[in-house]
Amino acid sequence: MFLKKLHKLTLKAFIPPFVVTLFVSVFLFFLVEVVITYLDDFLGKGLRTSDLVQLFTYAWIAIVPRCIPLAVLLGSIMAFGNMAENYELAAMKSSGLSLFSIMKPALVFILLLAGLVFMFNNYVLPIVTLKSSTLLWDIRQTKPTFAIKEGIFYNKIENYALRVGSKSENKDTLKEIYIYDHSLHLGNTIQMYAHTGKLSTTADTSALIFTLRDGNRYEEIIDNRDSKKRSMSQLNFKQLQVNIPLEDFKLKRTEEERFNNSGEMLNIWQIDSVSDSIERKLSRRIKELESQSLTYFFGRTAAAIQTSKNKKELTRVHIFYDSLKPDDYTRCVQNAMTIVRNNSGIIEVSGSNIKGSNEEIISFKTEWHKKIVVCFACILLFFVGAPLGAIIKKGGLGLPVVVAVFFYLAYFIITEAFTSLSYDGIIPPWQALWAPLAIFMPVSVFLTYKAANDSSIFDVSIYYMWLINLFKKKKIA
Repeated sequence: MFLKKLHKLTLKAFIPPFVVTLFVSVFLFFLVEVVITYLDDFLGKGLRTSDLVQLFTYAWIAIVPRCIPLAVLLGSIMAFGNMAENYELAAMKSSGLSLFSIMKPALVFILLLAGLVFMFNNYVLPIVTLKSSTLLWDIRQTKPTFAIKEGIFYNKIENYALRVGSKSENKDTLKEIYIYDHSLHLGNTIQMYAHTGKLSTTADTSALIFTLRDGNRYEEIIDNRDSKKRSMSQLNFKQLQVNIPLEDFKLKRTEEERFNNSGEMLNIWQIDSVSDSIERKLSRRIKELESQSLTYFFGRTAAAIQTSKNKKELTRVHIFYDSLKPDDYTRCVQNAMTIVRNNSGIIEVSGSNIKGSNEEIISFKTEWHKKIVVCFACILLFFVGAPLGAIIKKGGLGLPVVVAVFFYLAYFIITEAFTSLSYDGIIPPWQALWAPLAIFMPVSVFLTYKAANDSSIFDVSIYYMWLINLFKKKKIA
């Protein structure tokens, strides 16, 4: 019964700061990575609220797994710091419980959370990332909403050029309207002019409606059989309605299959399959290049050597060229240079293809390890945060937040540095992604050991007294 109450106490102390930290960190990452970064792509495009809500929801969900390690670290520091500050840890230890027993409920929660994070990264995150990337691409490709200014030609509508001389005070009536229609792709063959008119759009905003009054429509008709024969058509109207399509200003959804070739949008088994396929193609390409080099690059030399063995010895190159006439010498050199340039081009293209394939393999393998490393990062950072909280014996949003941010920034910077080395091909992906955990492992073991033995490694007075004693010994000596 006591242990059940202890479990509830530990979980109640840990879960609230964990949830709050997760929400705040996701919100901050969302602001920086989505809202601020792509704000210019959202403004002035007449996007529907439902499209923005859908994009923001996808982006929010995709950010959650990256913020969980930070939430675990800060939540554990705050939880165990509060318990130590209120002497709850001291009371538990005095009753015979070790630090590991006190940490056990939170550790079980972290292990379950790590499993859920892996399932999320492997099954949910690829789908969310695919939908988010597709929708963001479509939004960025959408043209801004039209804004016609007085006295200036507006040509951002495909196949049309518009000009409005002036607008009424309430902006509902346009004056001196010029419309040039290039939709036939035969040049400036259709022109319209009106003294006044009104502007509106269809219900689904798929077309712009100009209601023109008191004007003229001119059309130059070109004979399809003889382009030189042309006739002019003129229409004087009291009222004319002109519909201009606005397809480029509407959000067009792209097929998701165009974006599902990235490691972020695949699970680990799909990444394995794609990586193996690329490696097999790369191996075949290297073998083909080796065979091609023997056949074309050194073929003539090999054939000459084989012929010389049967008939006569090879002639030295400078003796051979000295024996040629000037015209033959020029042709011979040009032929050799052509062969070298062709072979050099083949080698350069093949090298570029091989380099691209290797970069693809590295990218896929890096994403494979990312999906797993974050799960172990949650466990490792818990063993950094919980002992730290027990040692510093401070809760709330003061010192725990500073310490948590420091350790998380160190982990983040080290991770990004090693990931860059992986993408550059300097070290293998598995070494790059697991190296930060290997670096933090001794730190977690050290902190856990110190916390279990009630060591005050952050007590400044201890180091102050140590320095005083050290100087006293030097004076005596």
